[in-house]
Amino acid sequence: MIMKNIFKYALITLATLGLTACGEDFLETKSTSSVDQNQVFETTEGGMMAVNGLHKLMYTPSLSSTYAQGGFQTFMIWMDMMGEDLVYTIANAQFQSQAKWTLHRNESSSHNSYHYKLFYRFIANANMIIENIDDAEGTQEERDYIKGQAYAYRAFAHFNLVQVYGERYRAGENNTQMGVIMRTQTGTENLPRETVENVYAQINEDLDNAIELLSHVKTIAKVNKSHIDVHVARGLKARVLLTQGRWNEAAEMAKLVVNNSGAKLQDDTYTTLKDRMSDQSNTEWLWGKKGEPEQAGTLKDFHSFMSNKNVSYNKNTPRAIYNLLYNRISDTDVRKTLWFPRAQDPNATPKPIIPTNGNIRNYMANKFILADENAKCGDVPWMRLPEMMLIVAEGYARAGKYSEAAEALYPLAHHRDPQYVKSTATGEALIDEVMFQRRIELWGEGFRFLDLKRLNMPLDRGPKPRTELGYSDAPWAGNTKMPTNVDPEASNFNMYDAHPMGEDCRYREPGHKEWQWVLPKAEVDVNPLCIQNPL
Repeated sequence: MIMKNIFKYALITLATLGLTACGEDFLETKSTSSVDQNQVFETTEGGMMAVNGLHKLMYTPSLSSTYAQGGFQTFMIWMDMMGEDLVYTIANAQFQSQAKWTLHRNESSSHNSYHYKLFYRFIANANMIIENIDDAEGTQEERDYIKGQAYAYRAFAHFNLVQVYGERYRAGENNTQMGVIMRTQTGTENLPRETVENVYAQINEDLDNAIELLSHVKTIAKVNKSHIDVHVARGLKARVLLTQGRWNEAAEMAKLVVNNSGAKLQDDTYTTLKDRMSDQSNTEWLWGKKGEPEQAGTLKDFHSFMSNKNVSYNKNTPRAIYNLLYNRISDTDVRKTLWFPRAQDPNATPKPIIPTNGNIRNYMANKFILADENAKCGDVPWMRLPEMMLIVAEGYARAGKYSEAAEALYPLAHHRDPQYVKSTATGEALIDEVMFQRRIELWGEGFRFLDLKRLNMPLDRGPKPRTELGYSDAPWAGNTKMPTNVDPEASNFNMYDAHPMGEDCRYREPGHKEWQWVLPKAEVDVNPLCIQNPL
């Protein structure tokens, strides 16, 4: 009984998943498994312990021996593996099925049910906090800080659930299509799936509550970026509005974050080789994981699959960028240095940073770097300033405010590429320019599948080599063997080794049933009110 078990054991999460944070005394509370719910919420110190449990759910590995189950950070990887911009290079056990679009359609998959349970665990714990914190001993500001974060997490969890298990939100329509089961209070009763419209209404209400409460927090310093403040809550709201096609509102909400958060673009974001994109002290980061050795599970953390760790699936299966996207990047754009189109050429320079005895494949990535390849884990970004800048630009562009969109896009694009000139494009040309910037800036950070789905775009991993014109279809294999006779118009999808991805997952039309994840069979079997997605 999957849903009932989630809620039955939610208090265990509260009692065992707290983590220590610096700053105010009430933030320094450590958790204990020997307290009950009433004791937890006697004081704001206990309430903060419960919030710390929510923070830790973002990266806590599952207790099973199954790999690739490491909290939200592994869900992020699914979102890019299921898109076209992150290319899978060598046959390997982990994430190959996600990239092939099969695992999310398996109702008996432990990976599928893991993420389903994970988000409902967020919801169960957030509900307990929301229902109990008002009477806790402490200051009103502390209660607002705790409750505001709980509302944000509940919205965050419902938002991720409805995006993958529900049908896409269709702007301007009634949205009576099936969403997900919505839990806004503690309980284990069977509930039906709500409409997509109702789920989004609750998400927005929760985020409005979070923003209101967190806007009252003035003296509690956010010393750890794993915590949620008013700027992160507004950033989440901007994401939701963008997904709903409320373009101008999304732009205005993200603009509040850009203008008021204090986050700034950092000159060495992409040039540093010391923990690049793996250090939350970066001034662009608004929200992210602070990686500590005790957080890591064996092959369950983000960097095991996306970085240069020695104990890493990425060591065996380097992550590559979609070559036709890479080819569009200006040579003067610093982000182009993150990928290595001639990595297999022994004479090419510079060379990618790889773990000891790691595999090398053309177009492989070095976006997420750890200075110590033997590190247990690193910091992971949940939200960065560039995303907010891009939401401002996309929202205005799709709302027809072209000059405002170009103005919003320029600071980021010019910062990354000094030769970039402010756009004078309008309409689809400007929208394409914004989306191109979004694709290369947020590559690997967990957005591409969701972008394709919200925009009702196809999954298109590019054309095959034109063998009828004499171009080779031979696999790109070996660490020092460059492919020859390559079709310049062909995609690098399915070009590596023994063509591990197969041709049947090169294209998916928009609106196909496969854009919805199937619900875990255990949920549907015990809950007669829960209707399964089309199989």
